Amino acid sequence: MNVYFYVQPSQIESNTVRLQGVECIHATQVLRLREGDYCVATDGCGHRYELKLVSLTKTEAQAVIVHSESFPKSPVLRGVAMGSLHKKDRIEWALEKAVELGVDYFYIYQADHSERARWKKSRLDQIILSASKQSKRTWFPELILADNLEHIKQDAHQRCEGIDLNLWVAHESASLHTKQPEKLKEGCNLFFIGPEGGFSTNELSWFERENIPRFLLGDQFTDGGVLRAETALITILAKYF
Repeated sequence: MNVYFYVQPSQIESNTVRLQGVECIHATQVLRLREGDYCVATDGCGHRYELKLVSLTKTEAQAVIVHSESFPKSPVLRGVAMGSLHKKDRIEWALEKAVELGVDYFYIYQADHSERARWKKSRLDQIILSASKQSKRTWFPELILADNLEHIKQDAHQRCEGIDLNLWVAHESASLHTKQPEKLKEGCNLFFIGPEGGFSTNELSWFERENIPRFLLGDQFTDGGVLRAETALITILAKYF
C-alpha cells in the first residue's frame, strides 16, 4: 500500500488504531479498503505503523498494529523564517516544498515590507499534513506564525533549549566570499529569508546587533543572482536534503 495515513497519538490505544474523519473517508470511500486489508500510518512523532483493518464503519476504521518502527529525530534540525508574502499561493507552494525537503520548523513572520498580515493557520497546517504524508515523513514539521524577527529568535531559543541554535540570514548585501554553510552543525539551524522588497534597514540593523551572519546565495559570476523568497528557500533546503 503506497498511501500514508495520519493518526493522532490519542487515536492509538495499546495495539489498536482508529482512523477517523478524512482519513477514514479516504480509506473506505476513496481507496475502498476492506476488512483484512493492510495499510501504513504515522503519528507524525517519529513512529510508523503497518496496520491490518479489522472493523469499518462510516465514521471510523479500526485496525490492529502488525508492525511498528520508531525513528529518532535527527540531531541536525533545519528551520526557515520567511517574511509573509502578498500572494497566498506562493507561500503555500513554498511551505509544501519545504516540507518535502525536510524542514523541521517553518516560521512565517510579518516583515516590515510584508503586505499580507493574516494567515489562516488551519489551512497551512493542512498543507503540512498533506505534504508530510505525500513524502512519507514520520516527523512532521512545526509551523509558527510570528510577529517579528525578535519573536522568532525568542521562540527558537525556547524550542531548541538544550541544543545549539545556529542562525543565518540570506541577503544580497553579503560579501561575495560569504557563502551558504557547506555543512550544517548539530542543533537547530535557522535561516532568515526576506519578503518581496527584501529586508528593511531596521531589520538589517537588527541582524547586525544580534551578530547573525549574512551569506550570499547567488554567484559572483552569474548575471543577476538575486532570488525570489520562495526560490531562496528551495535553494537553501535543497543543499542539505
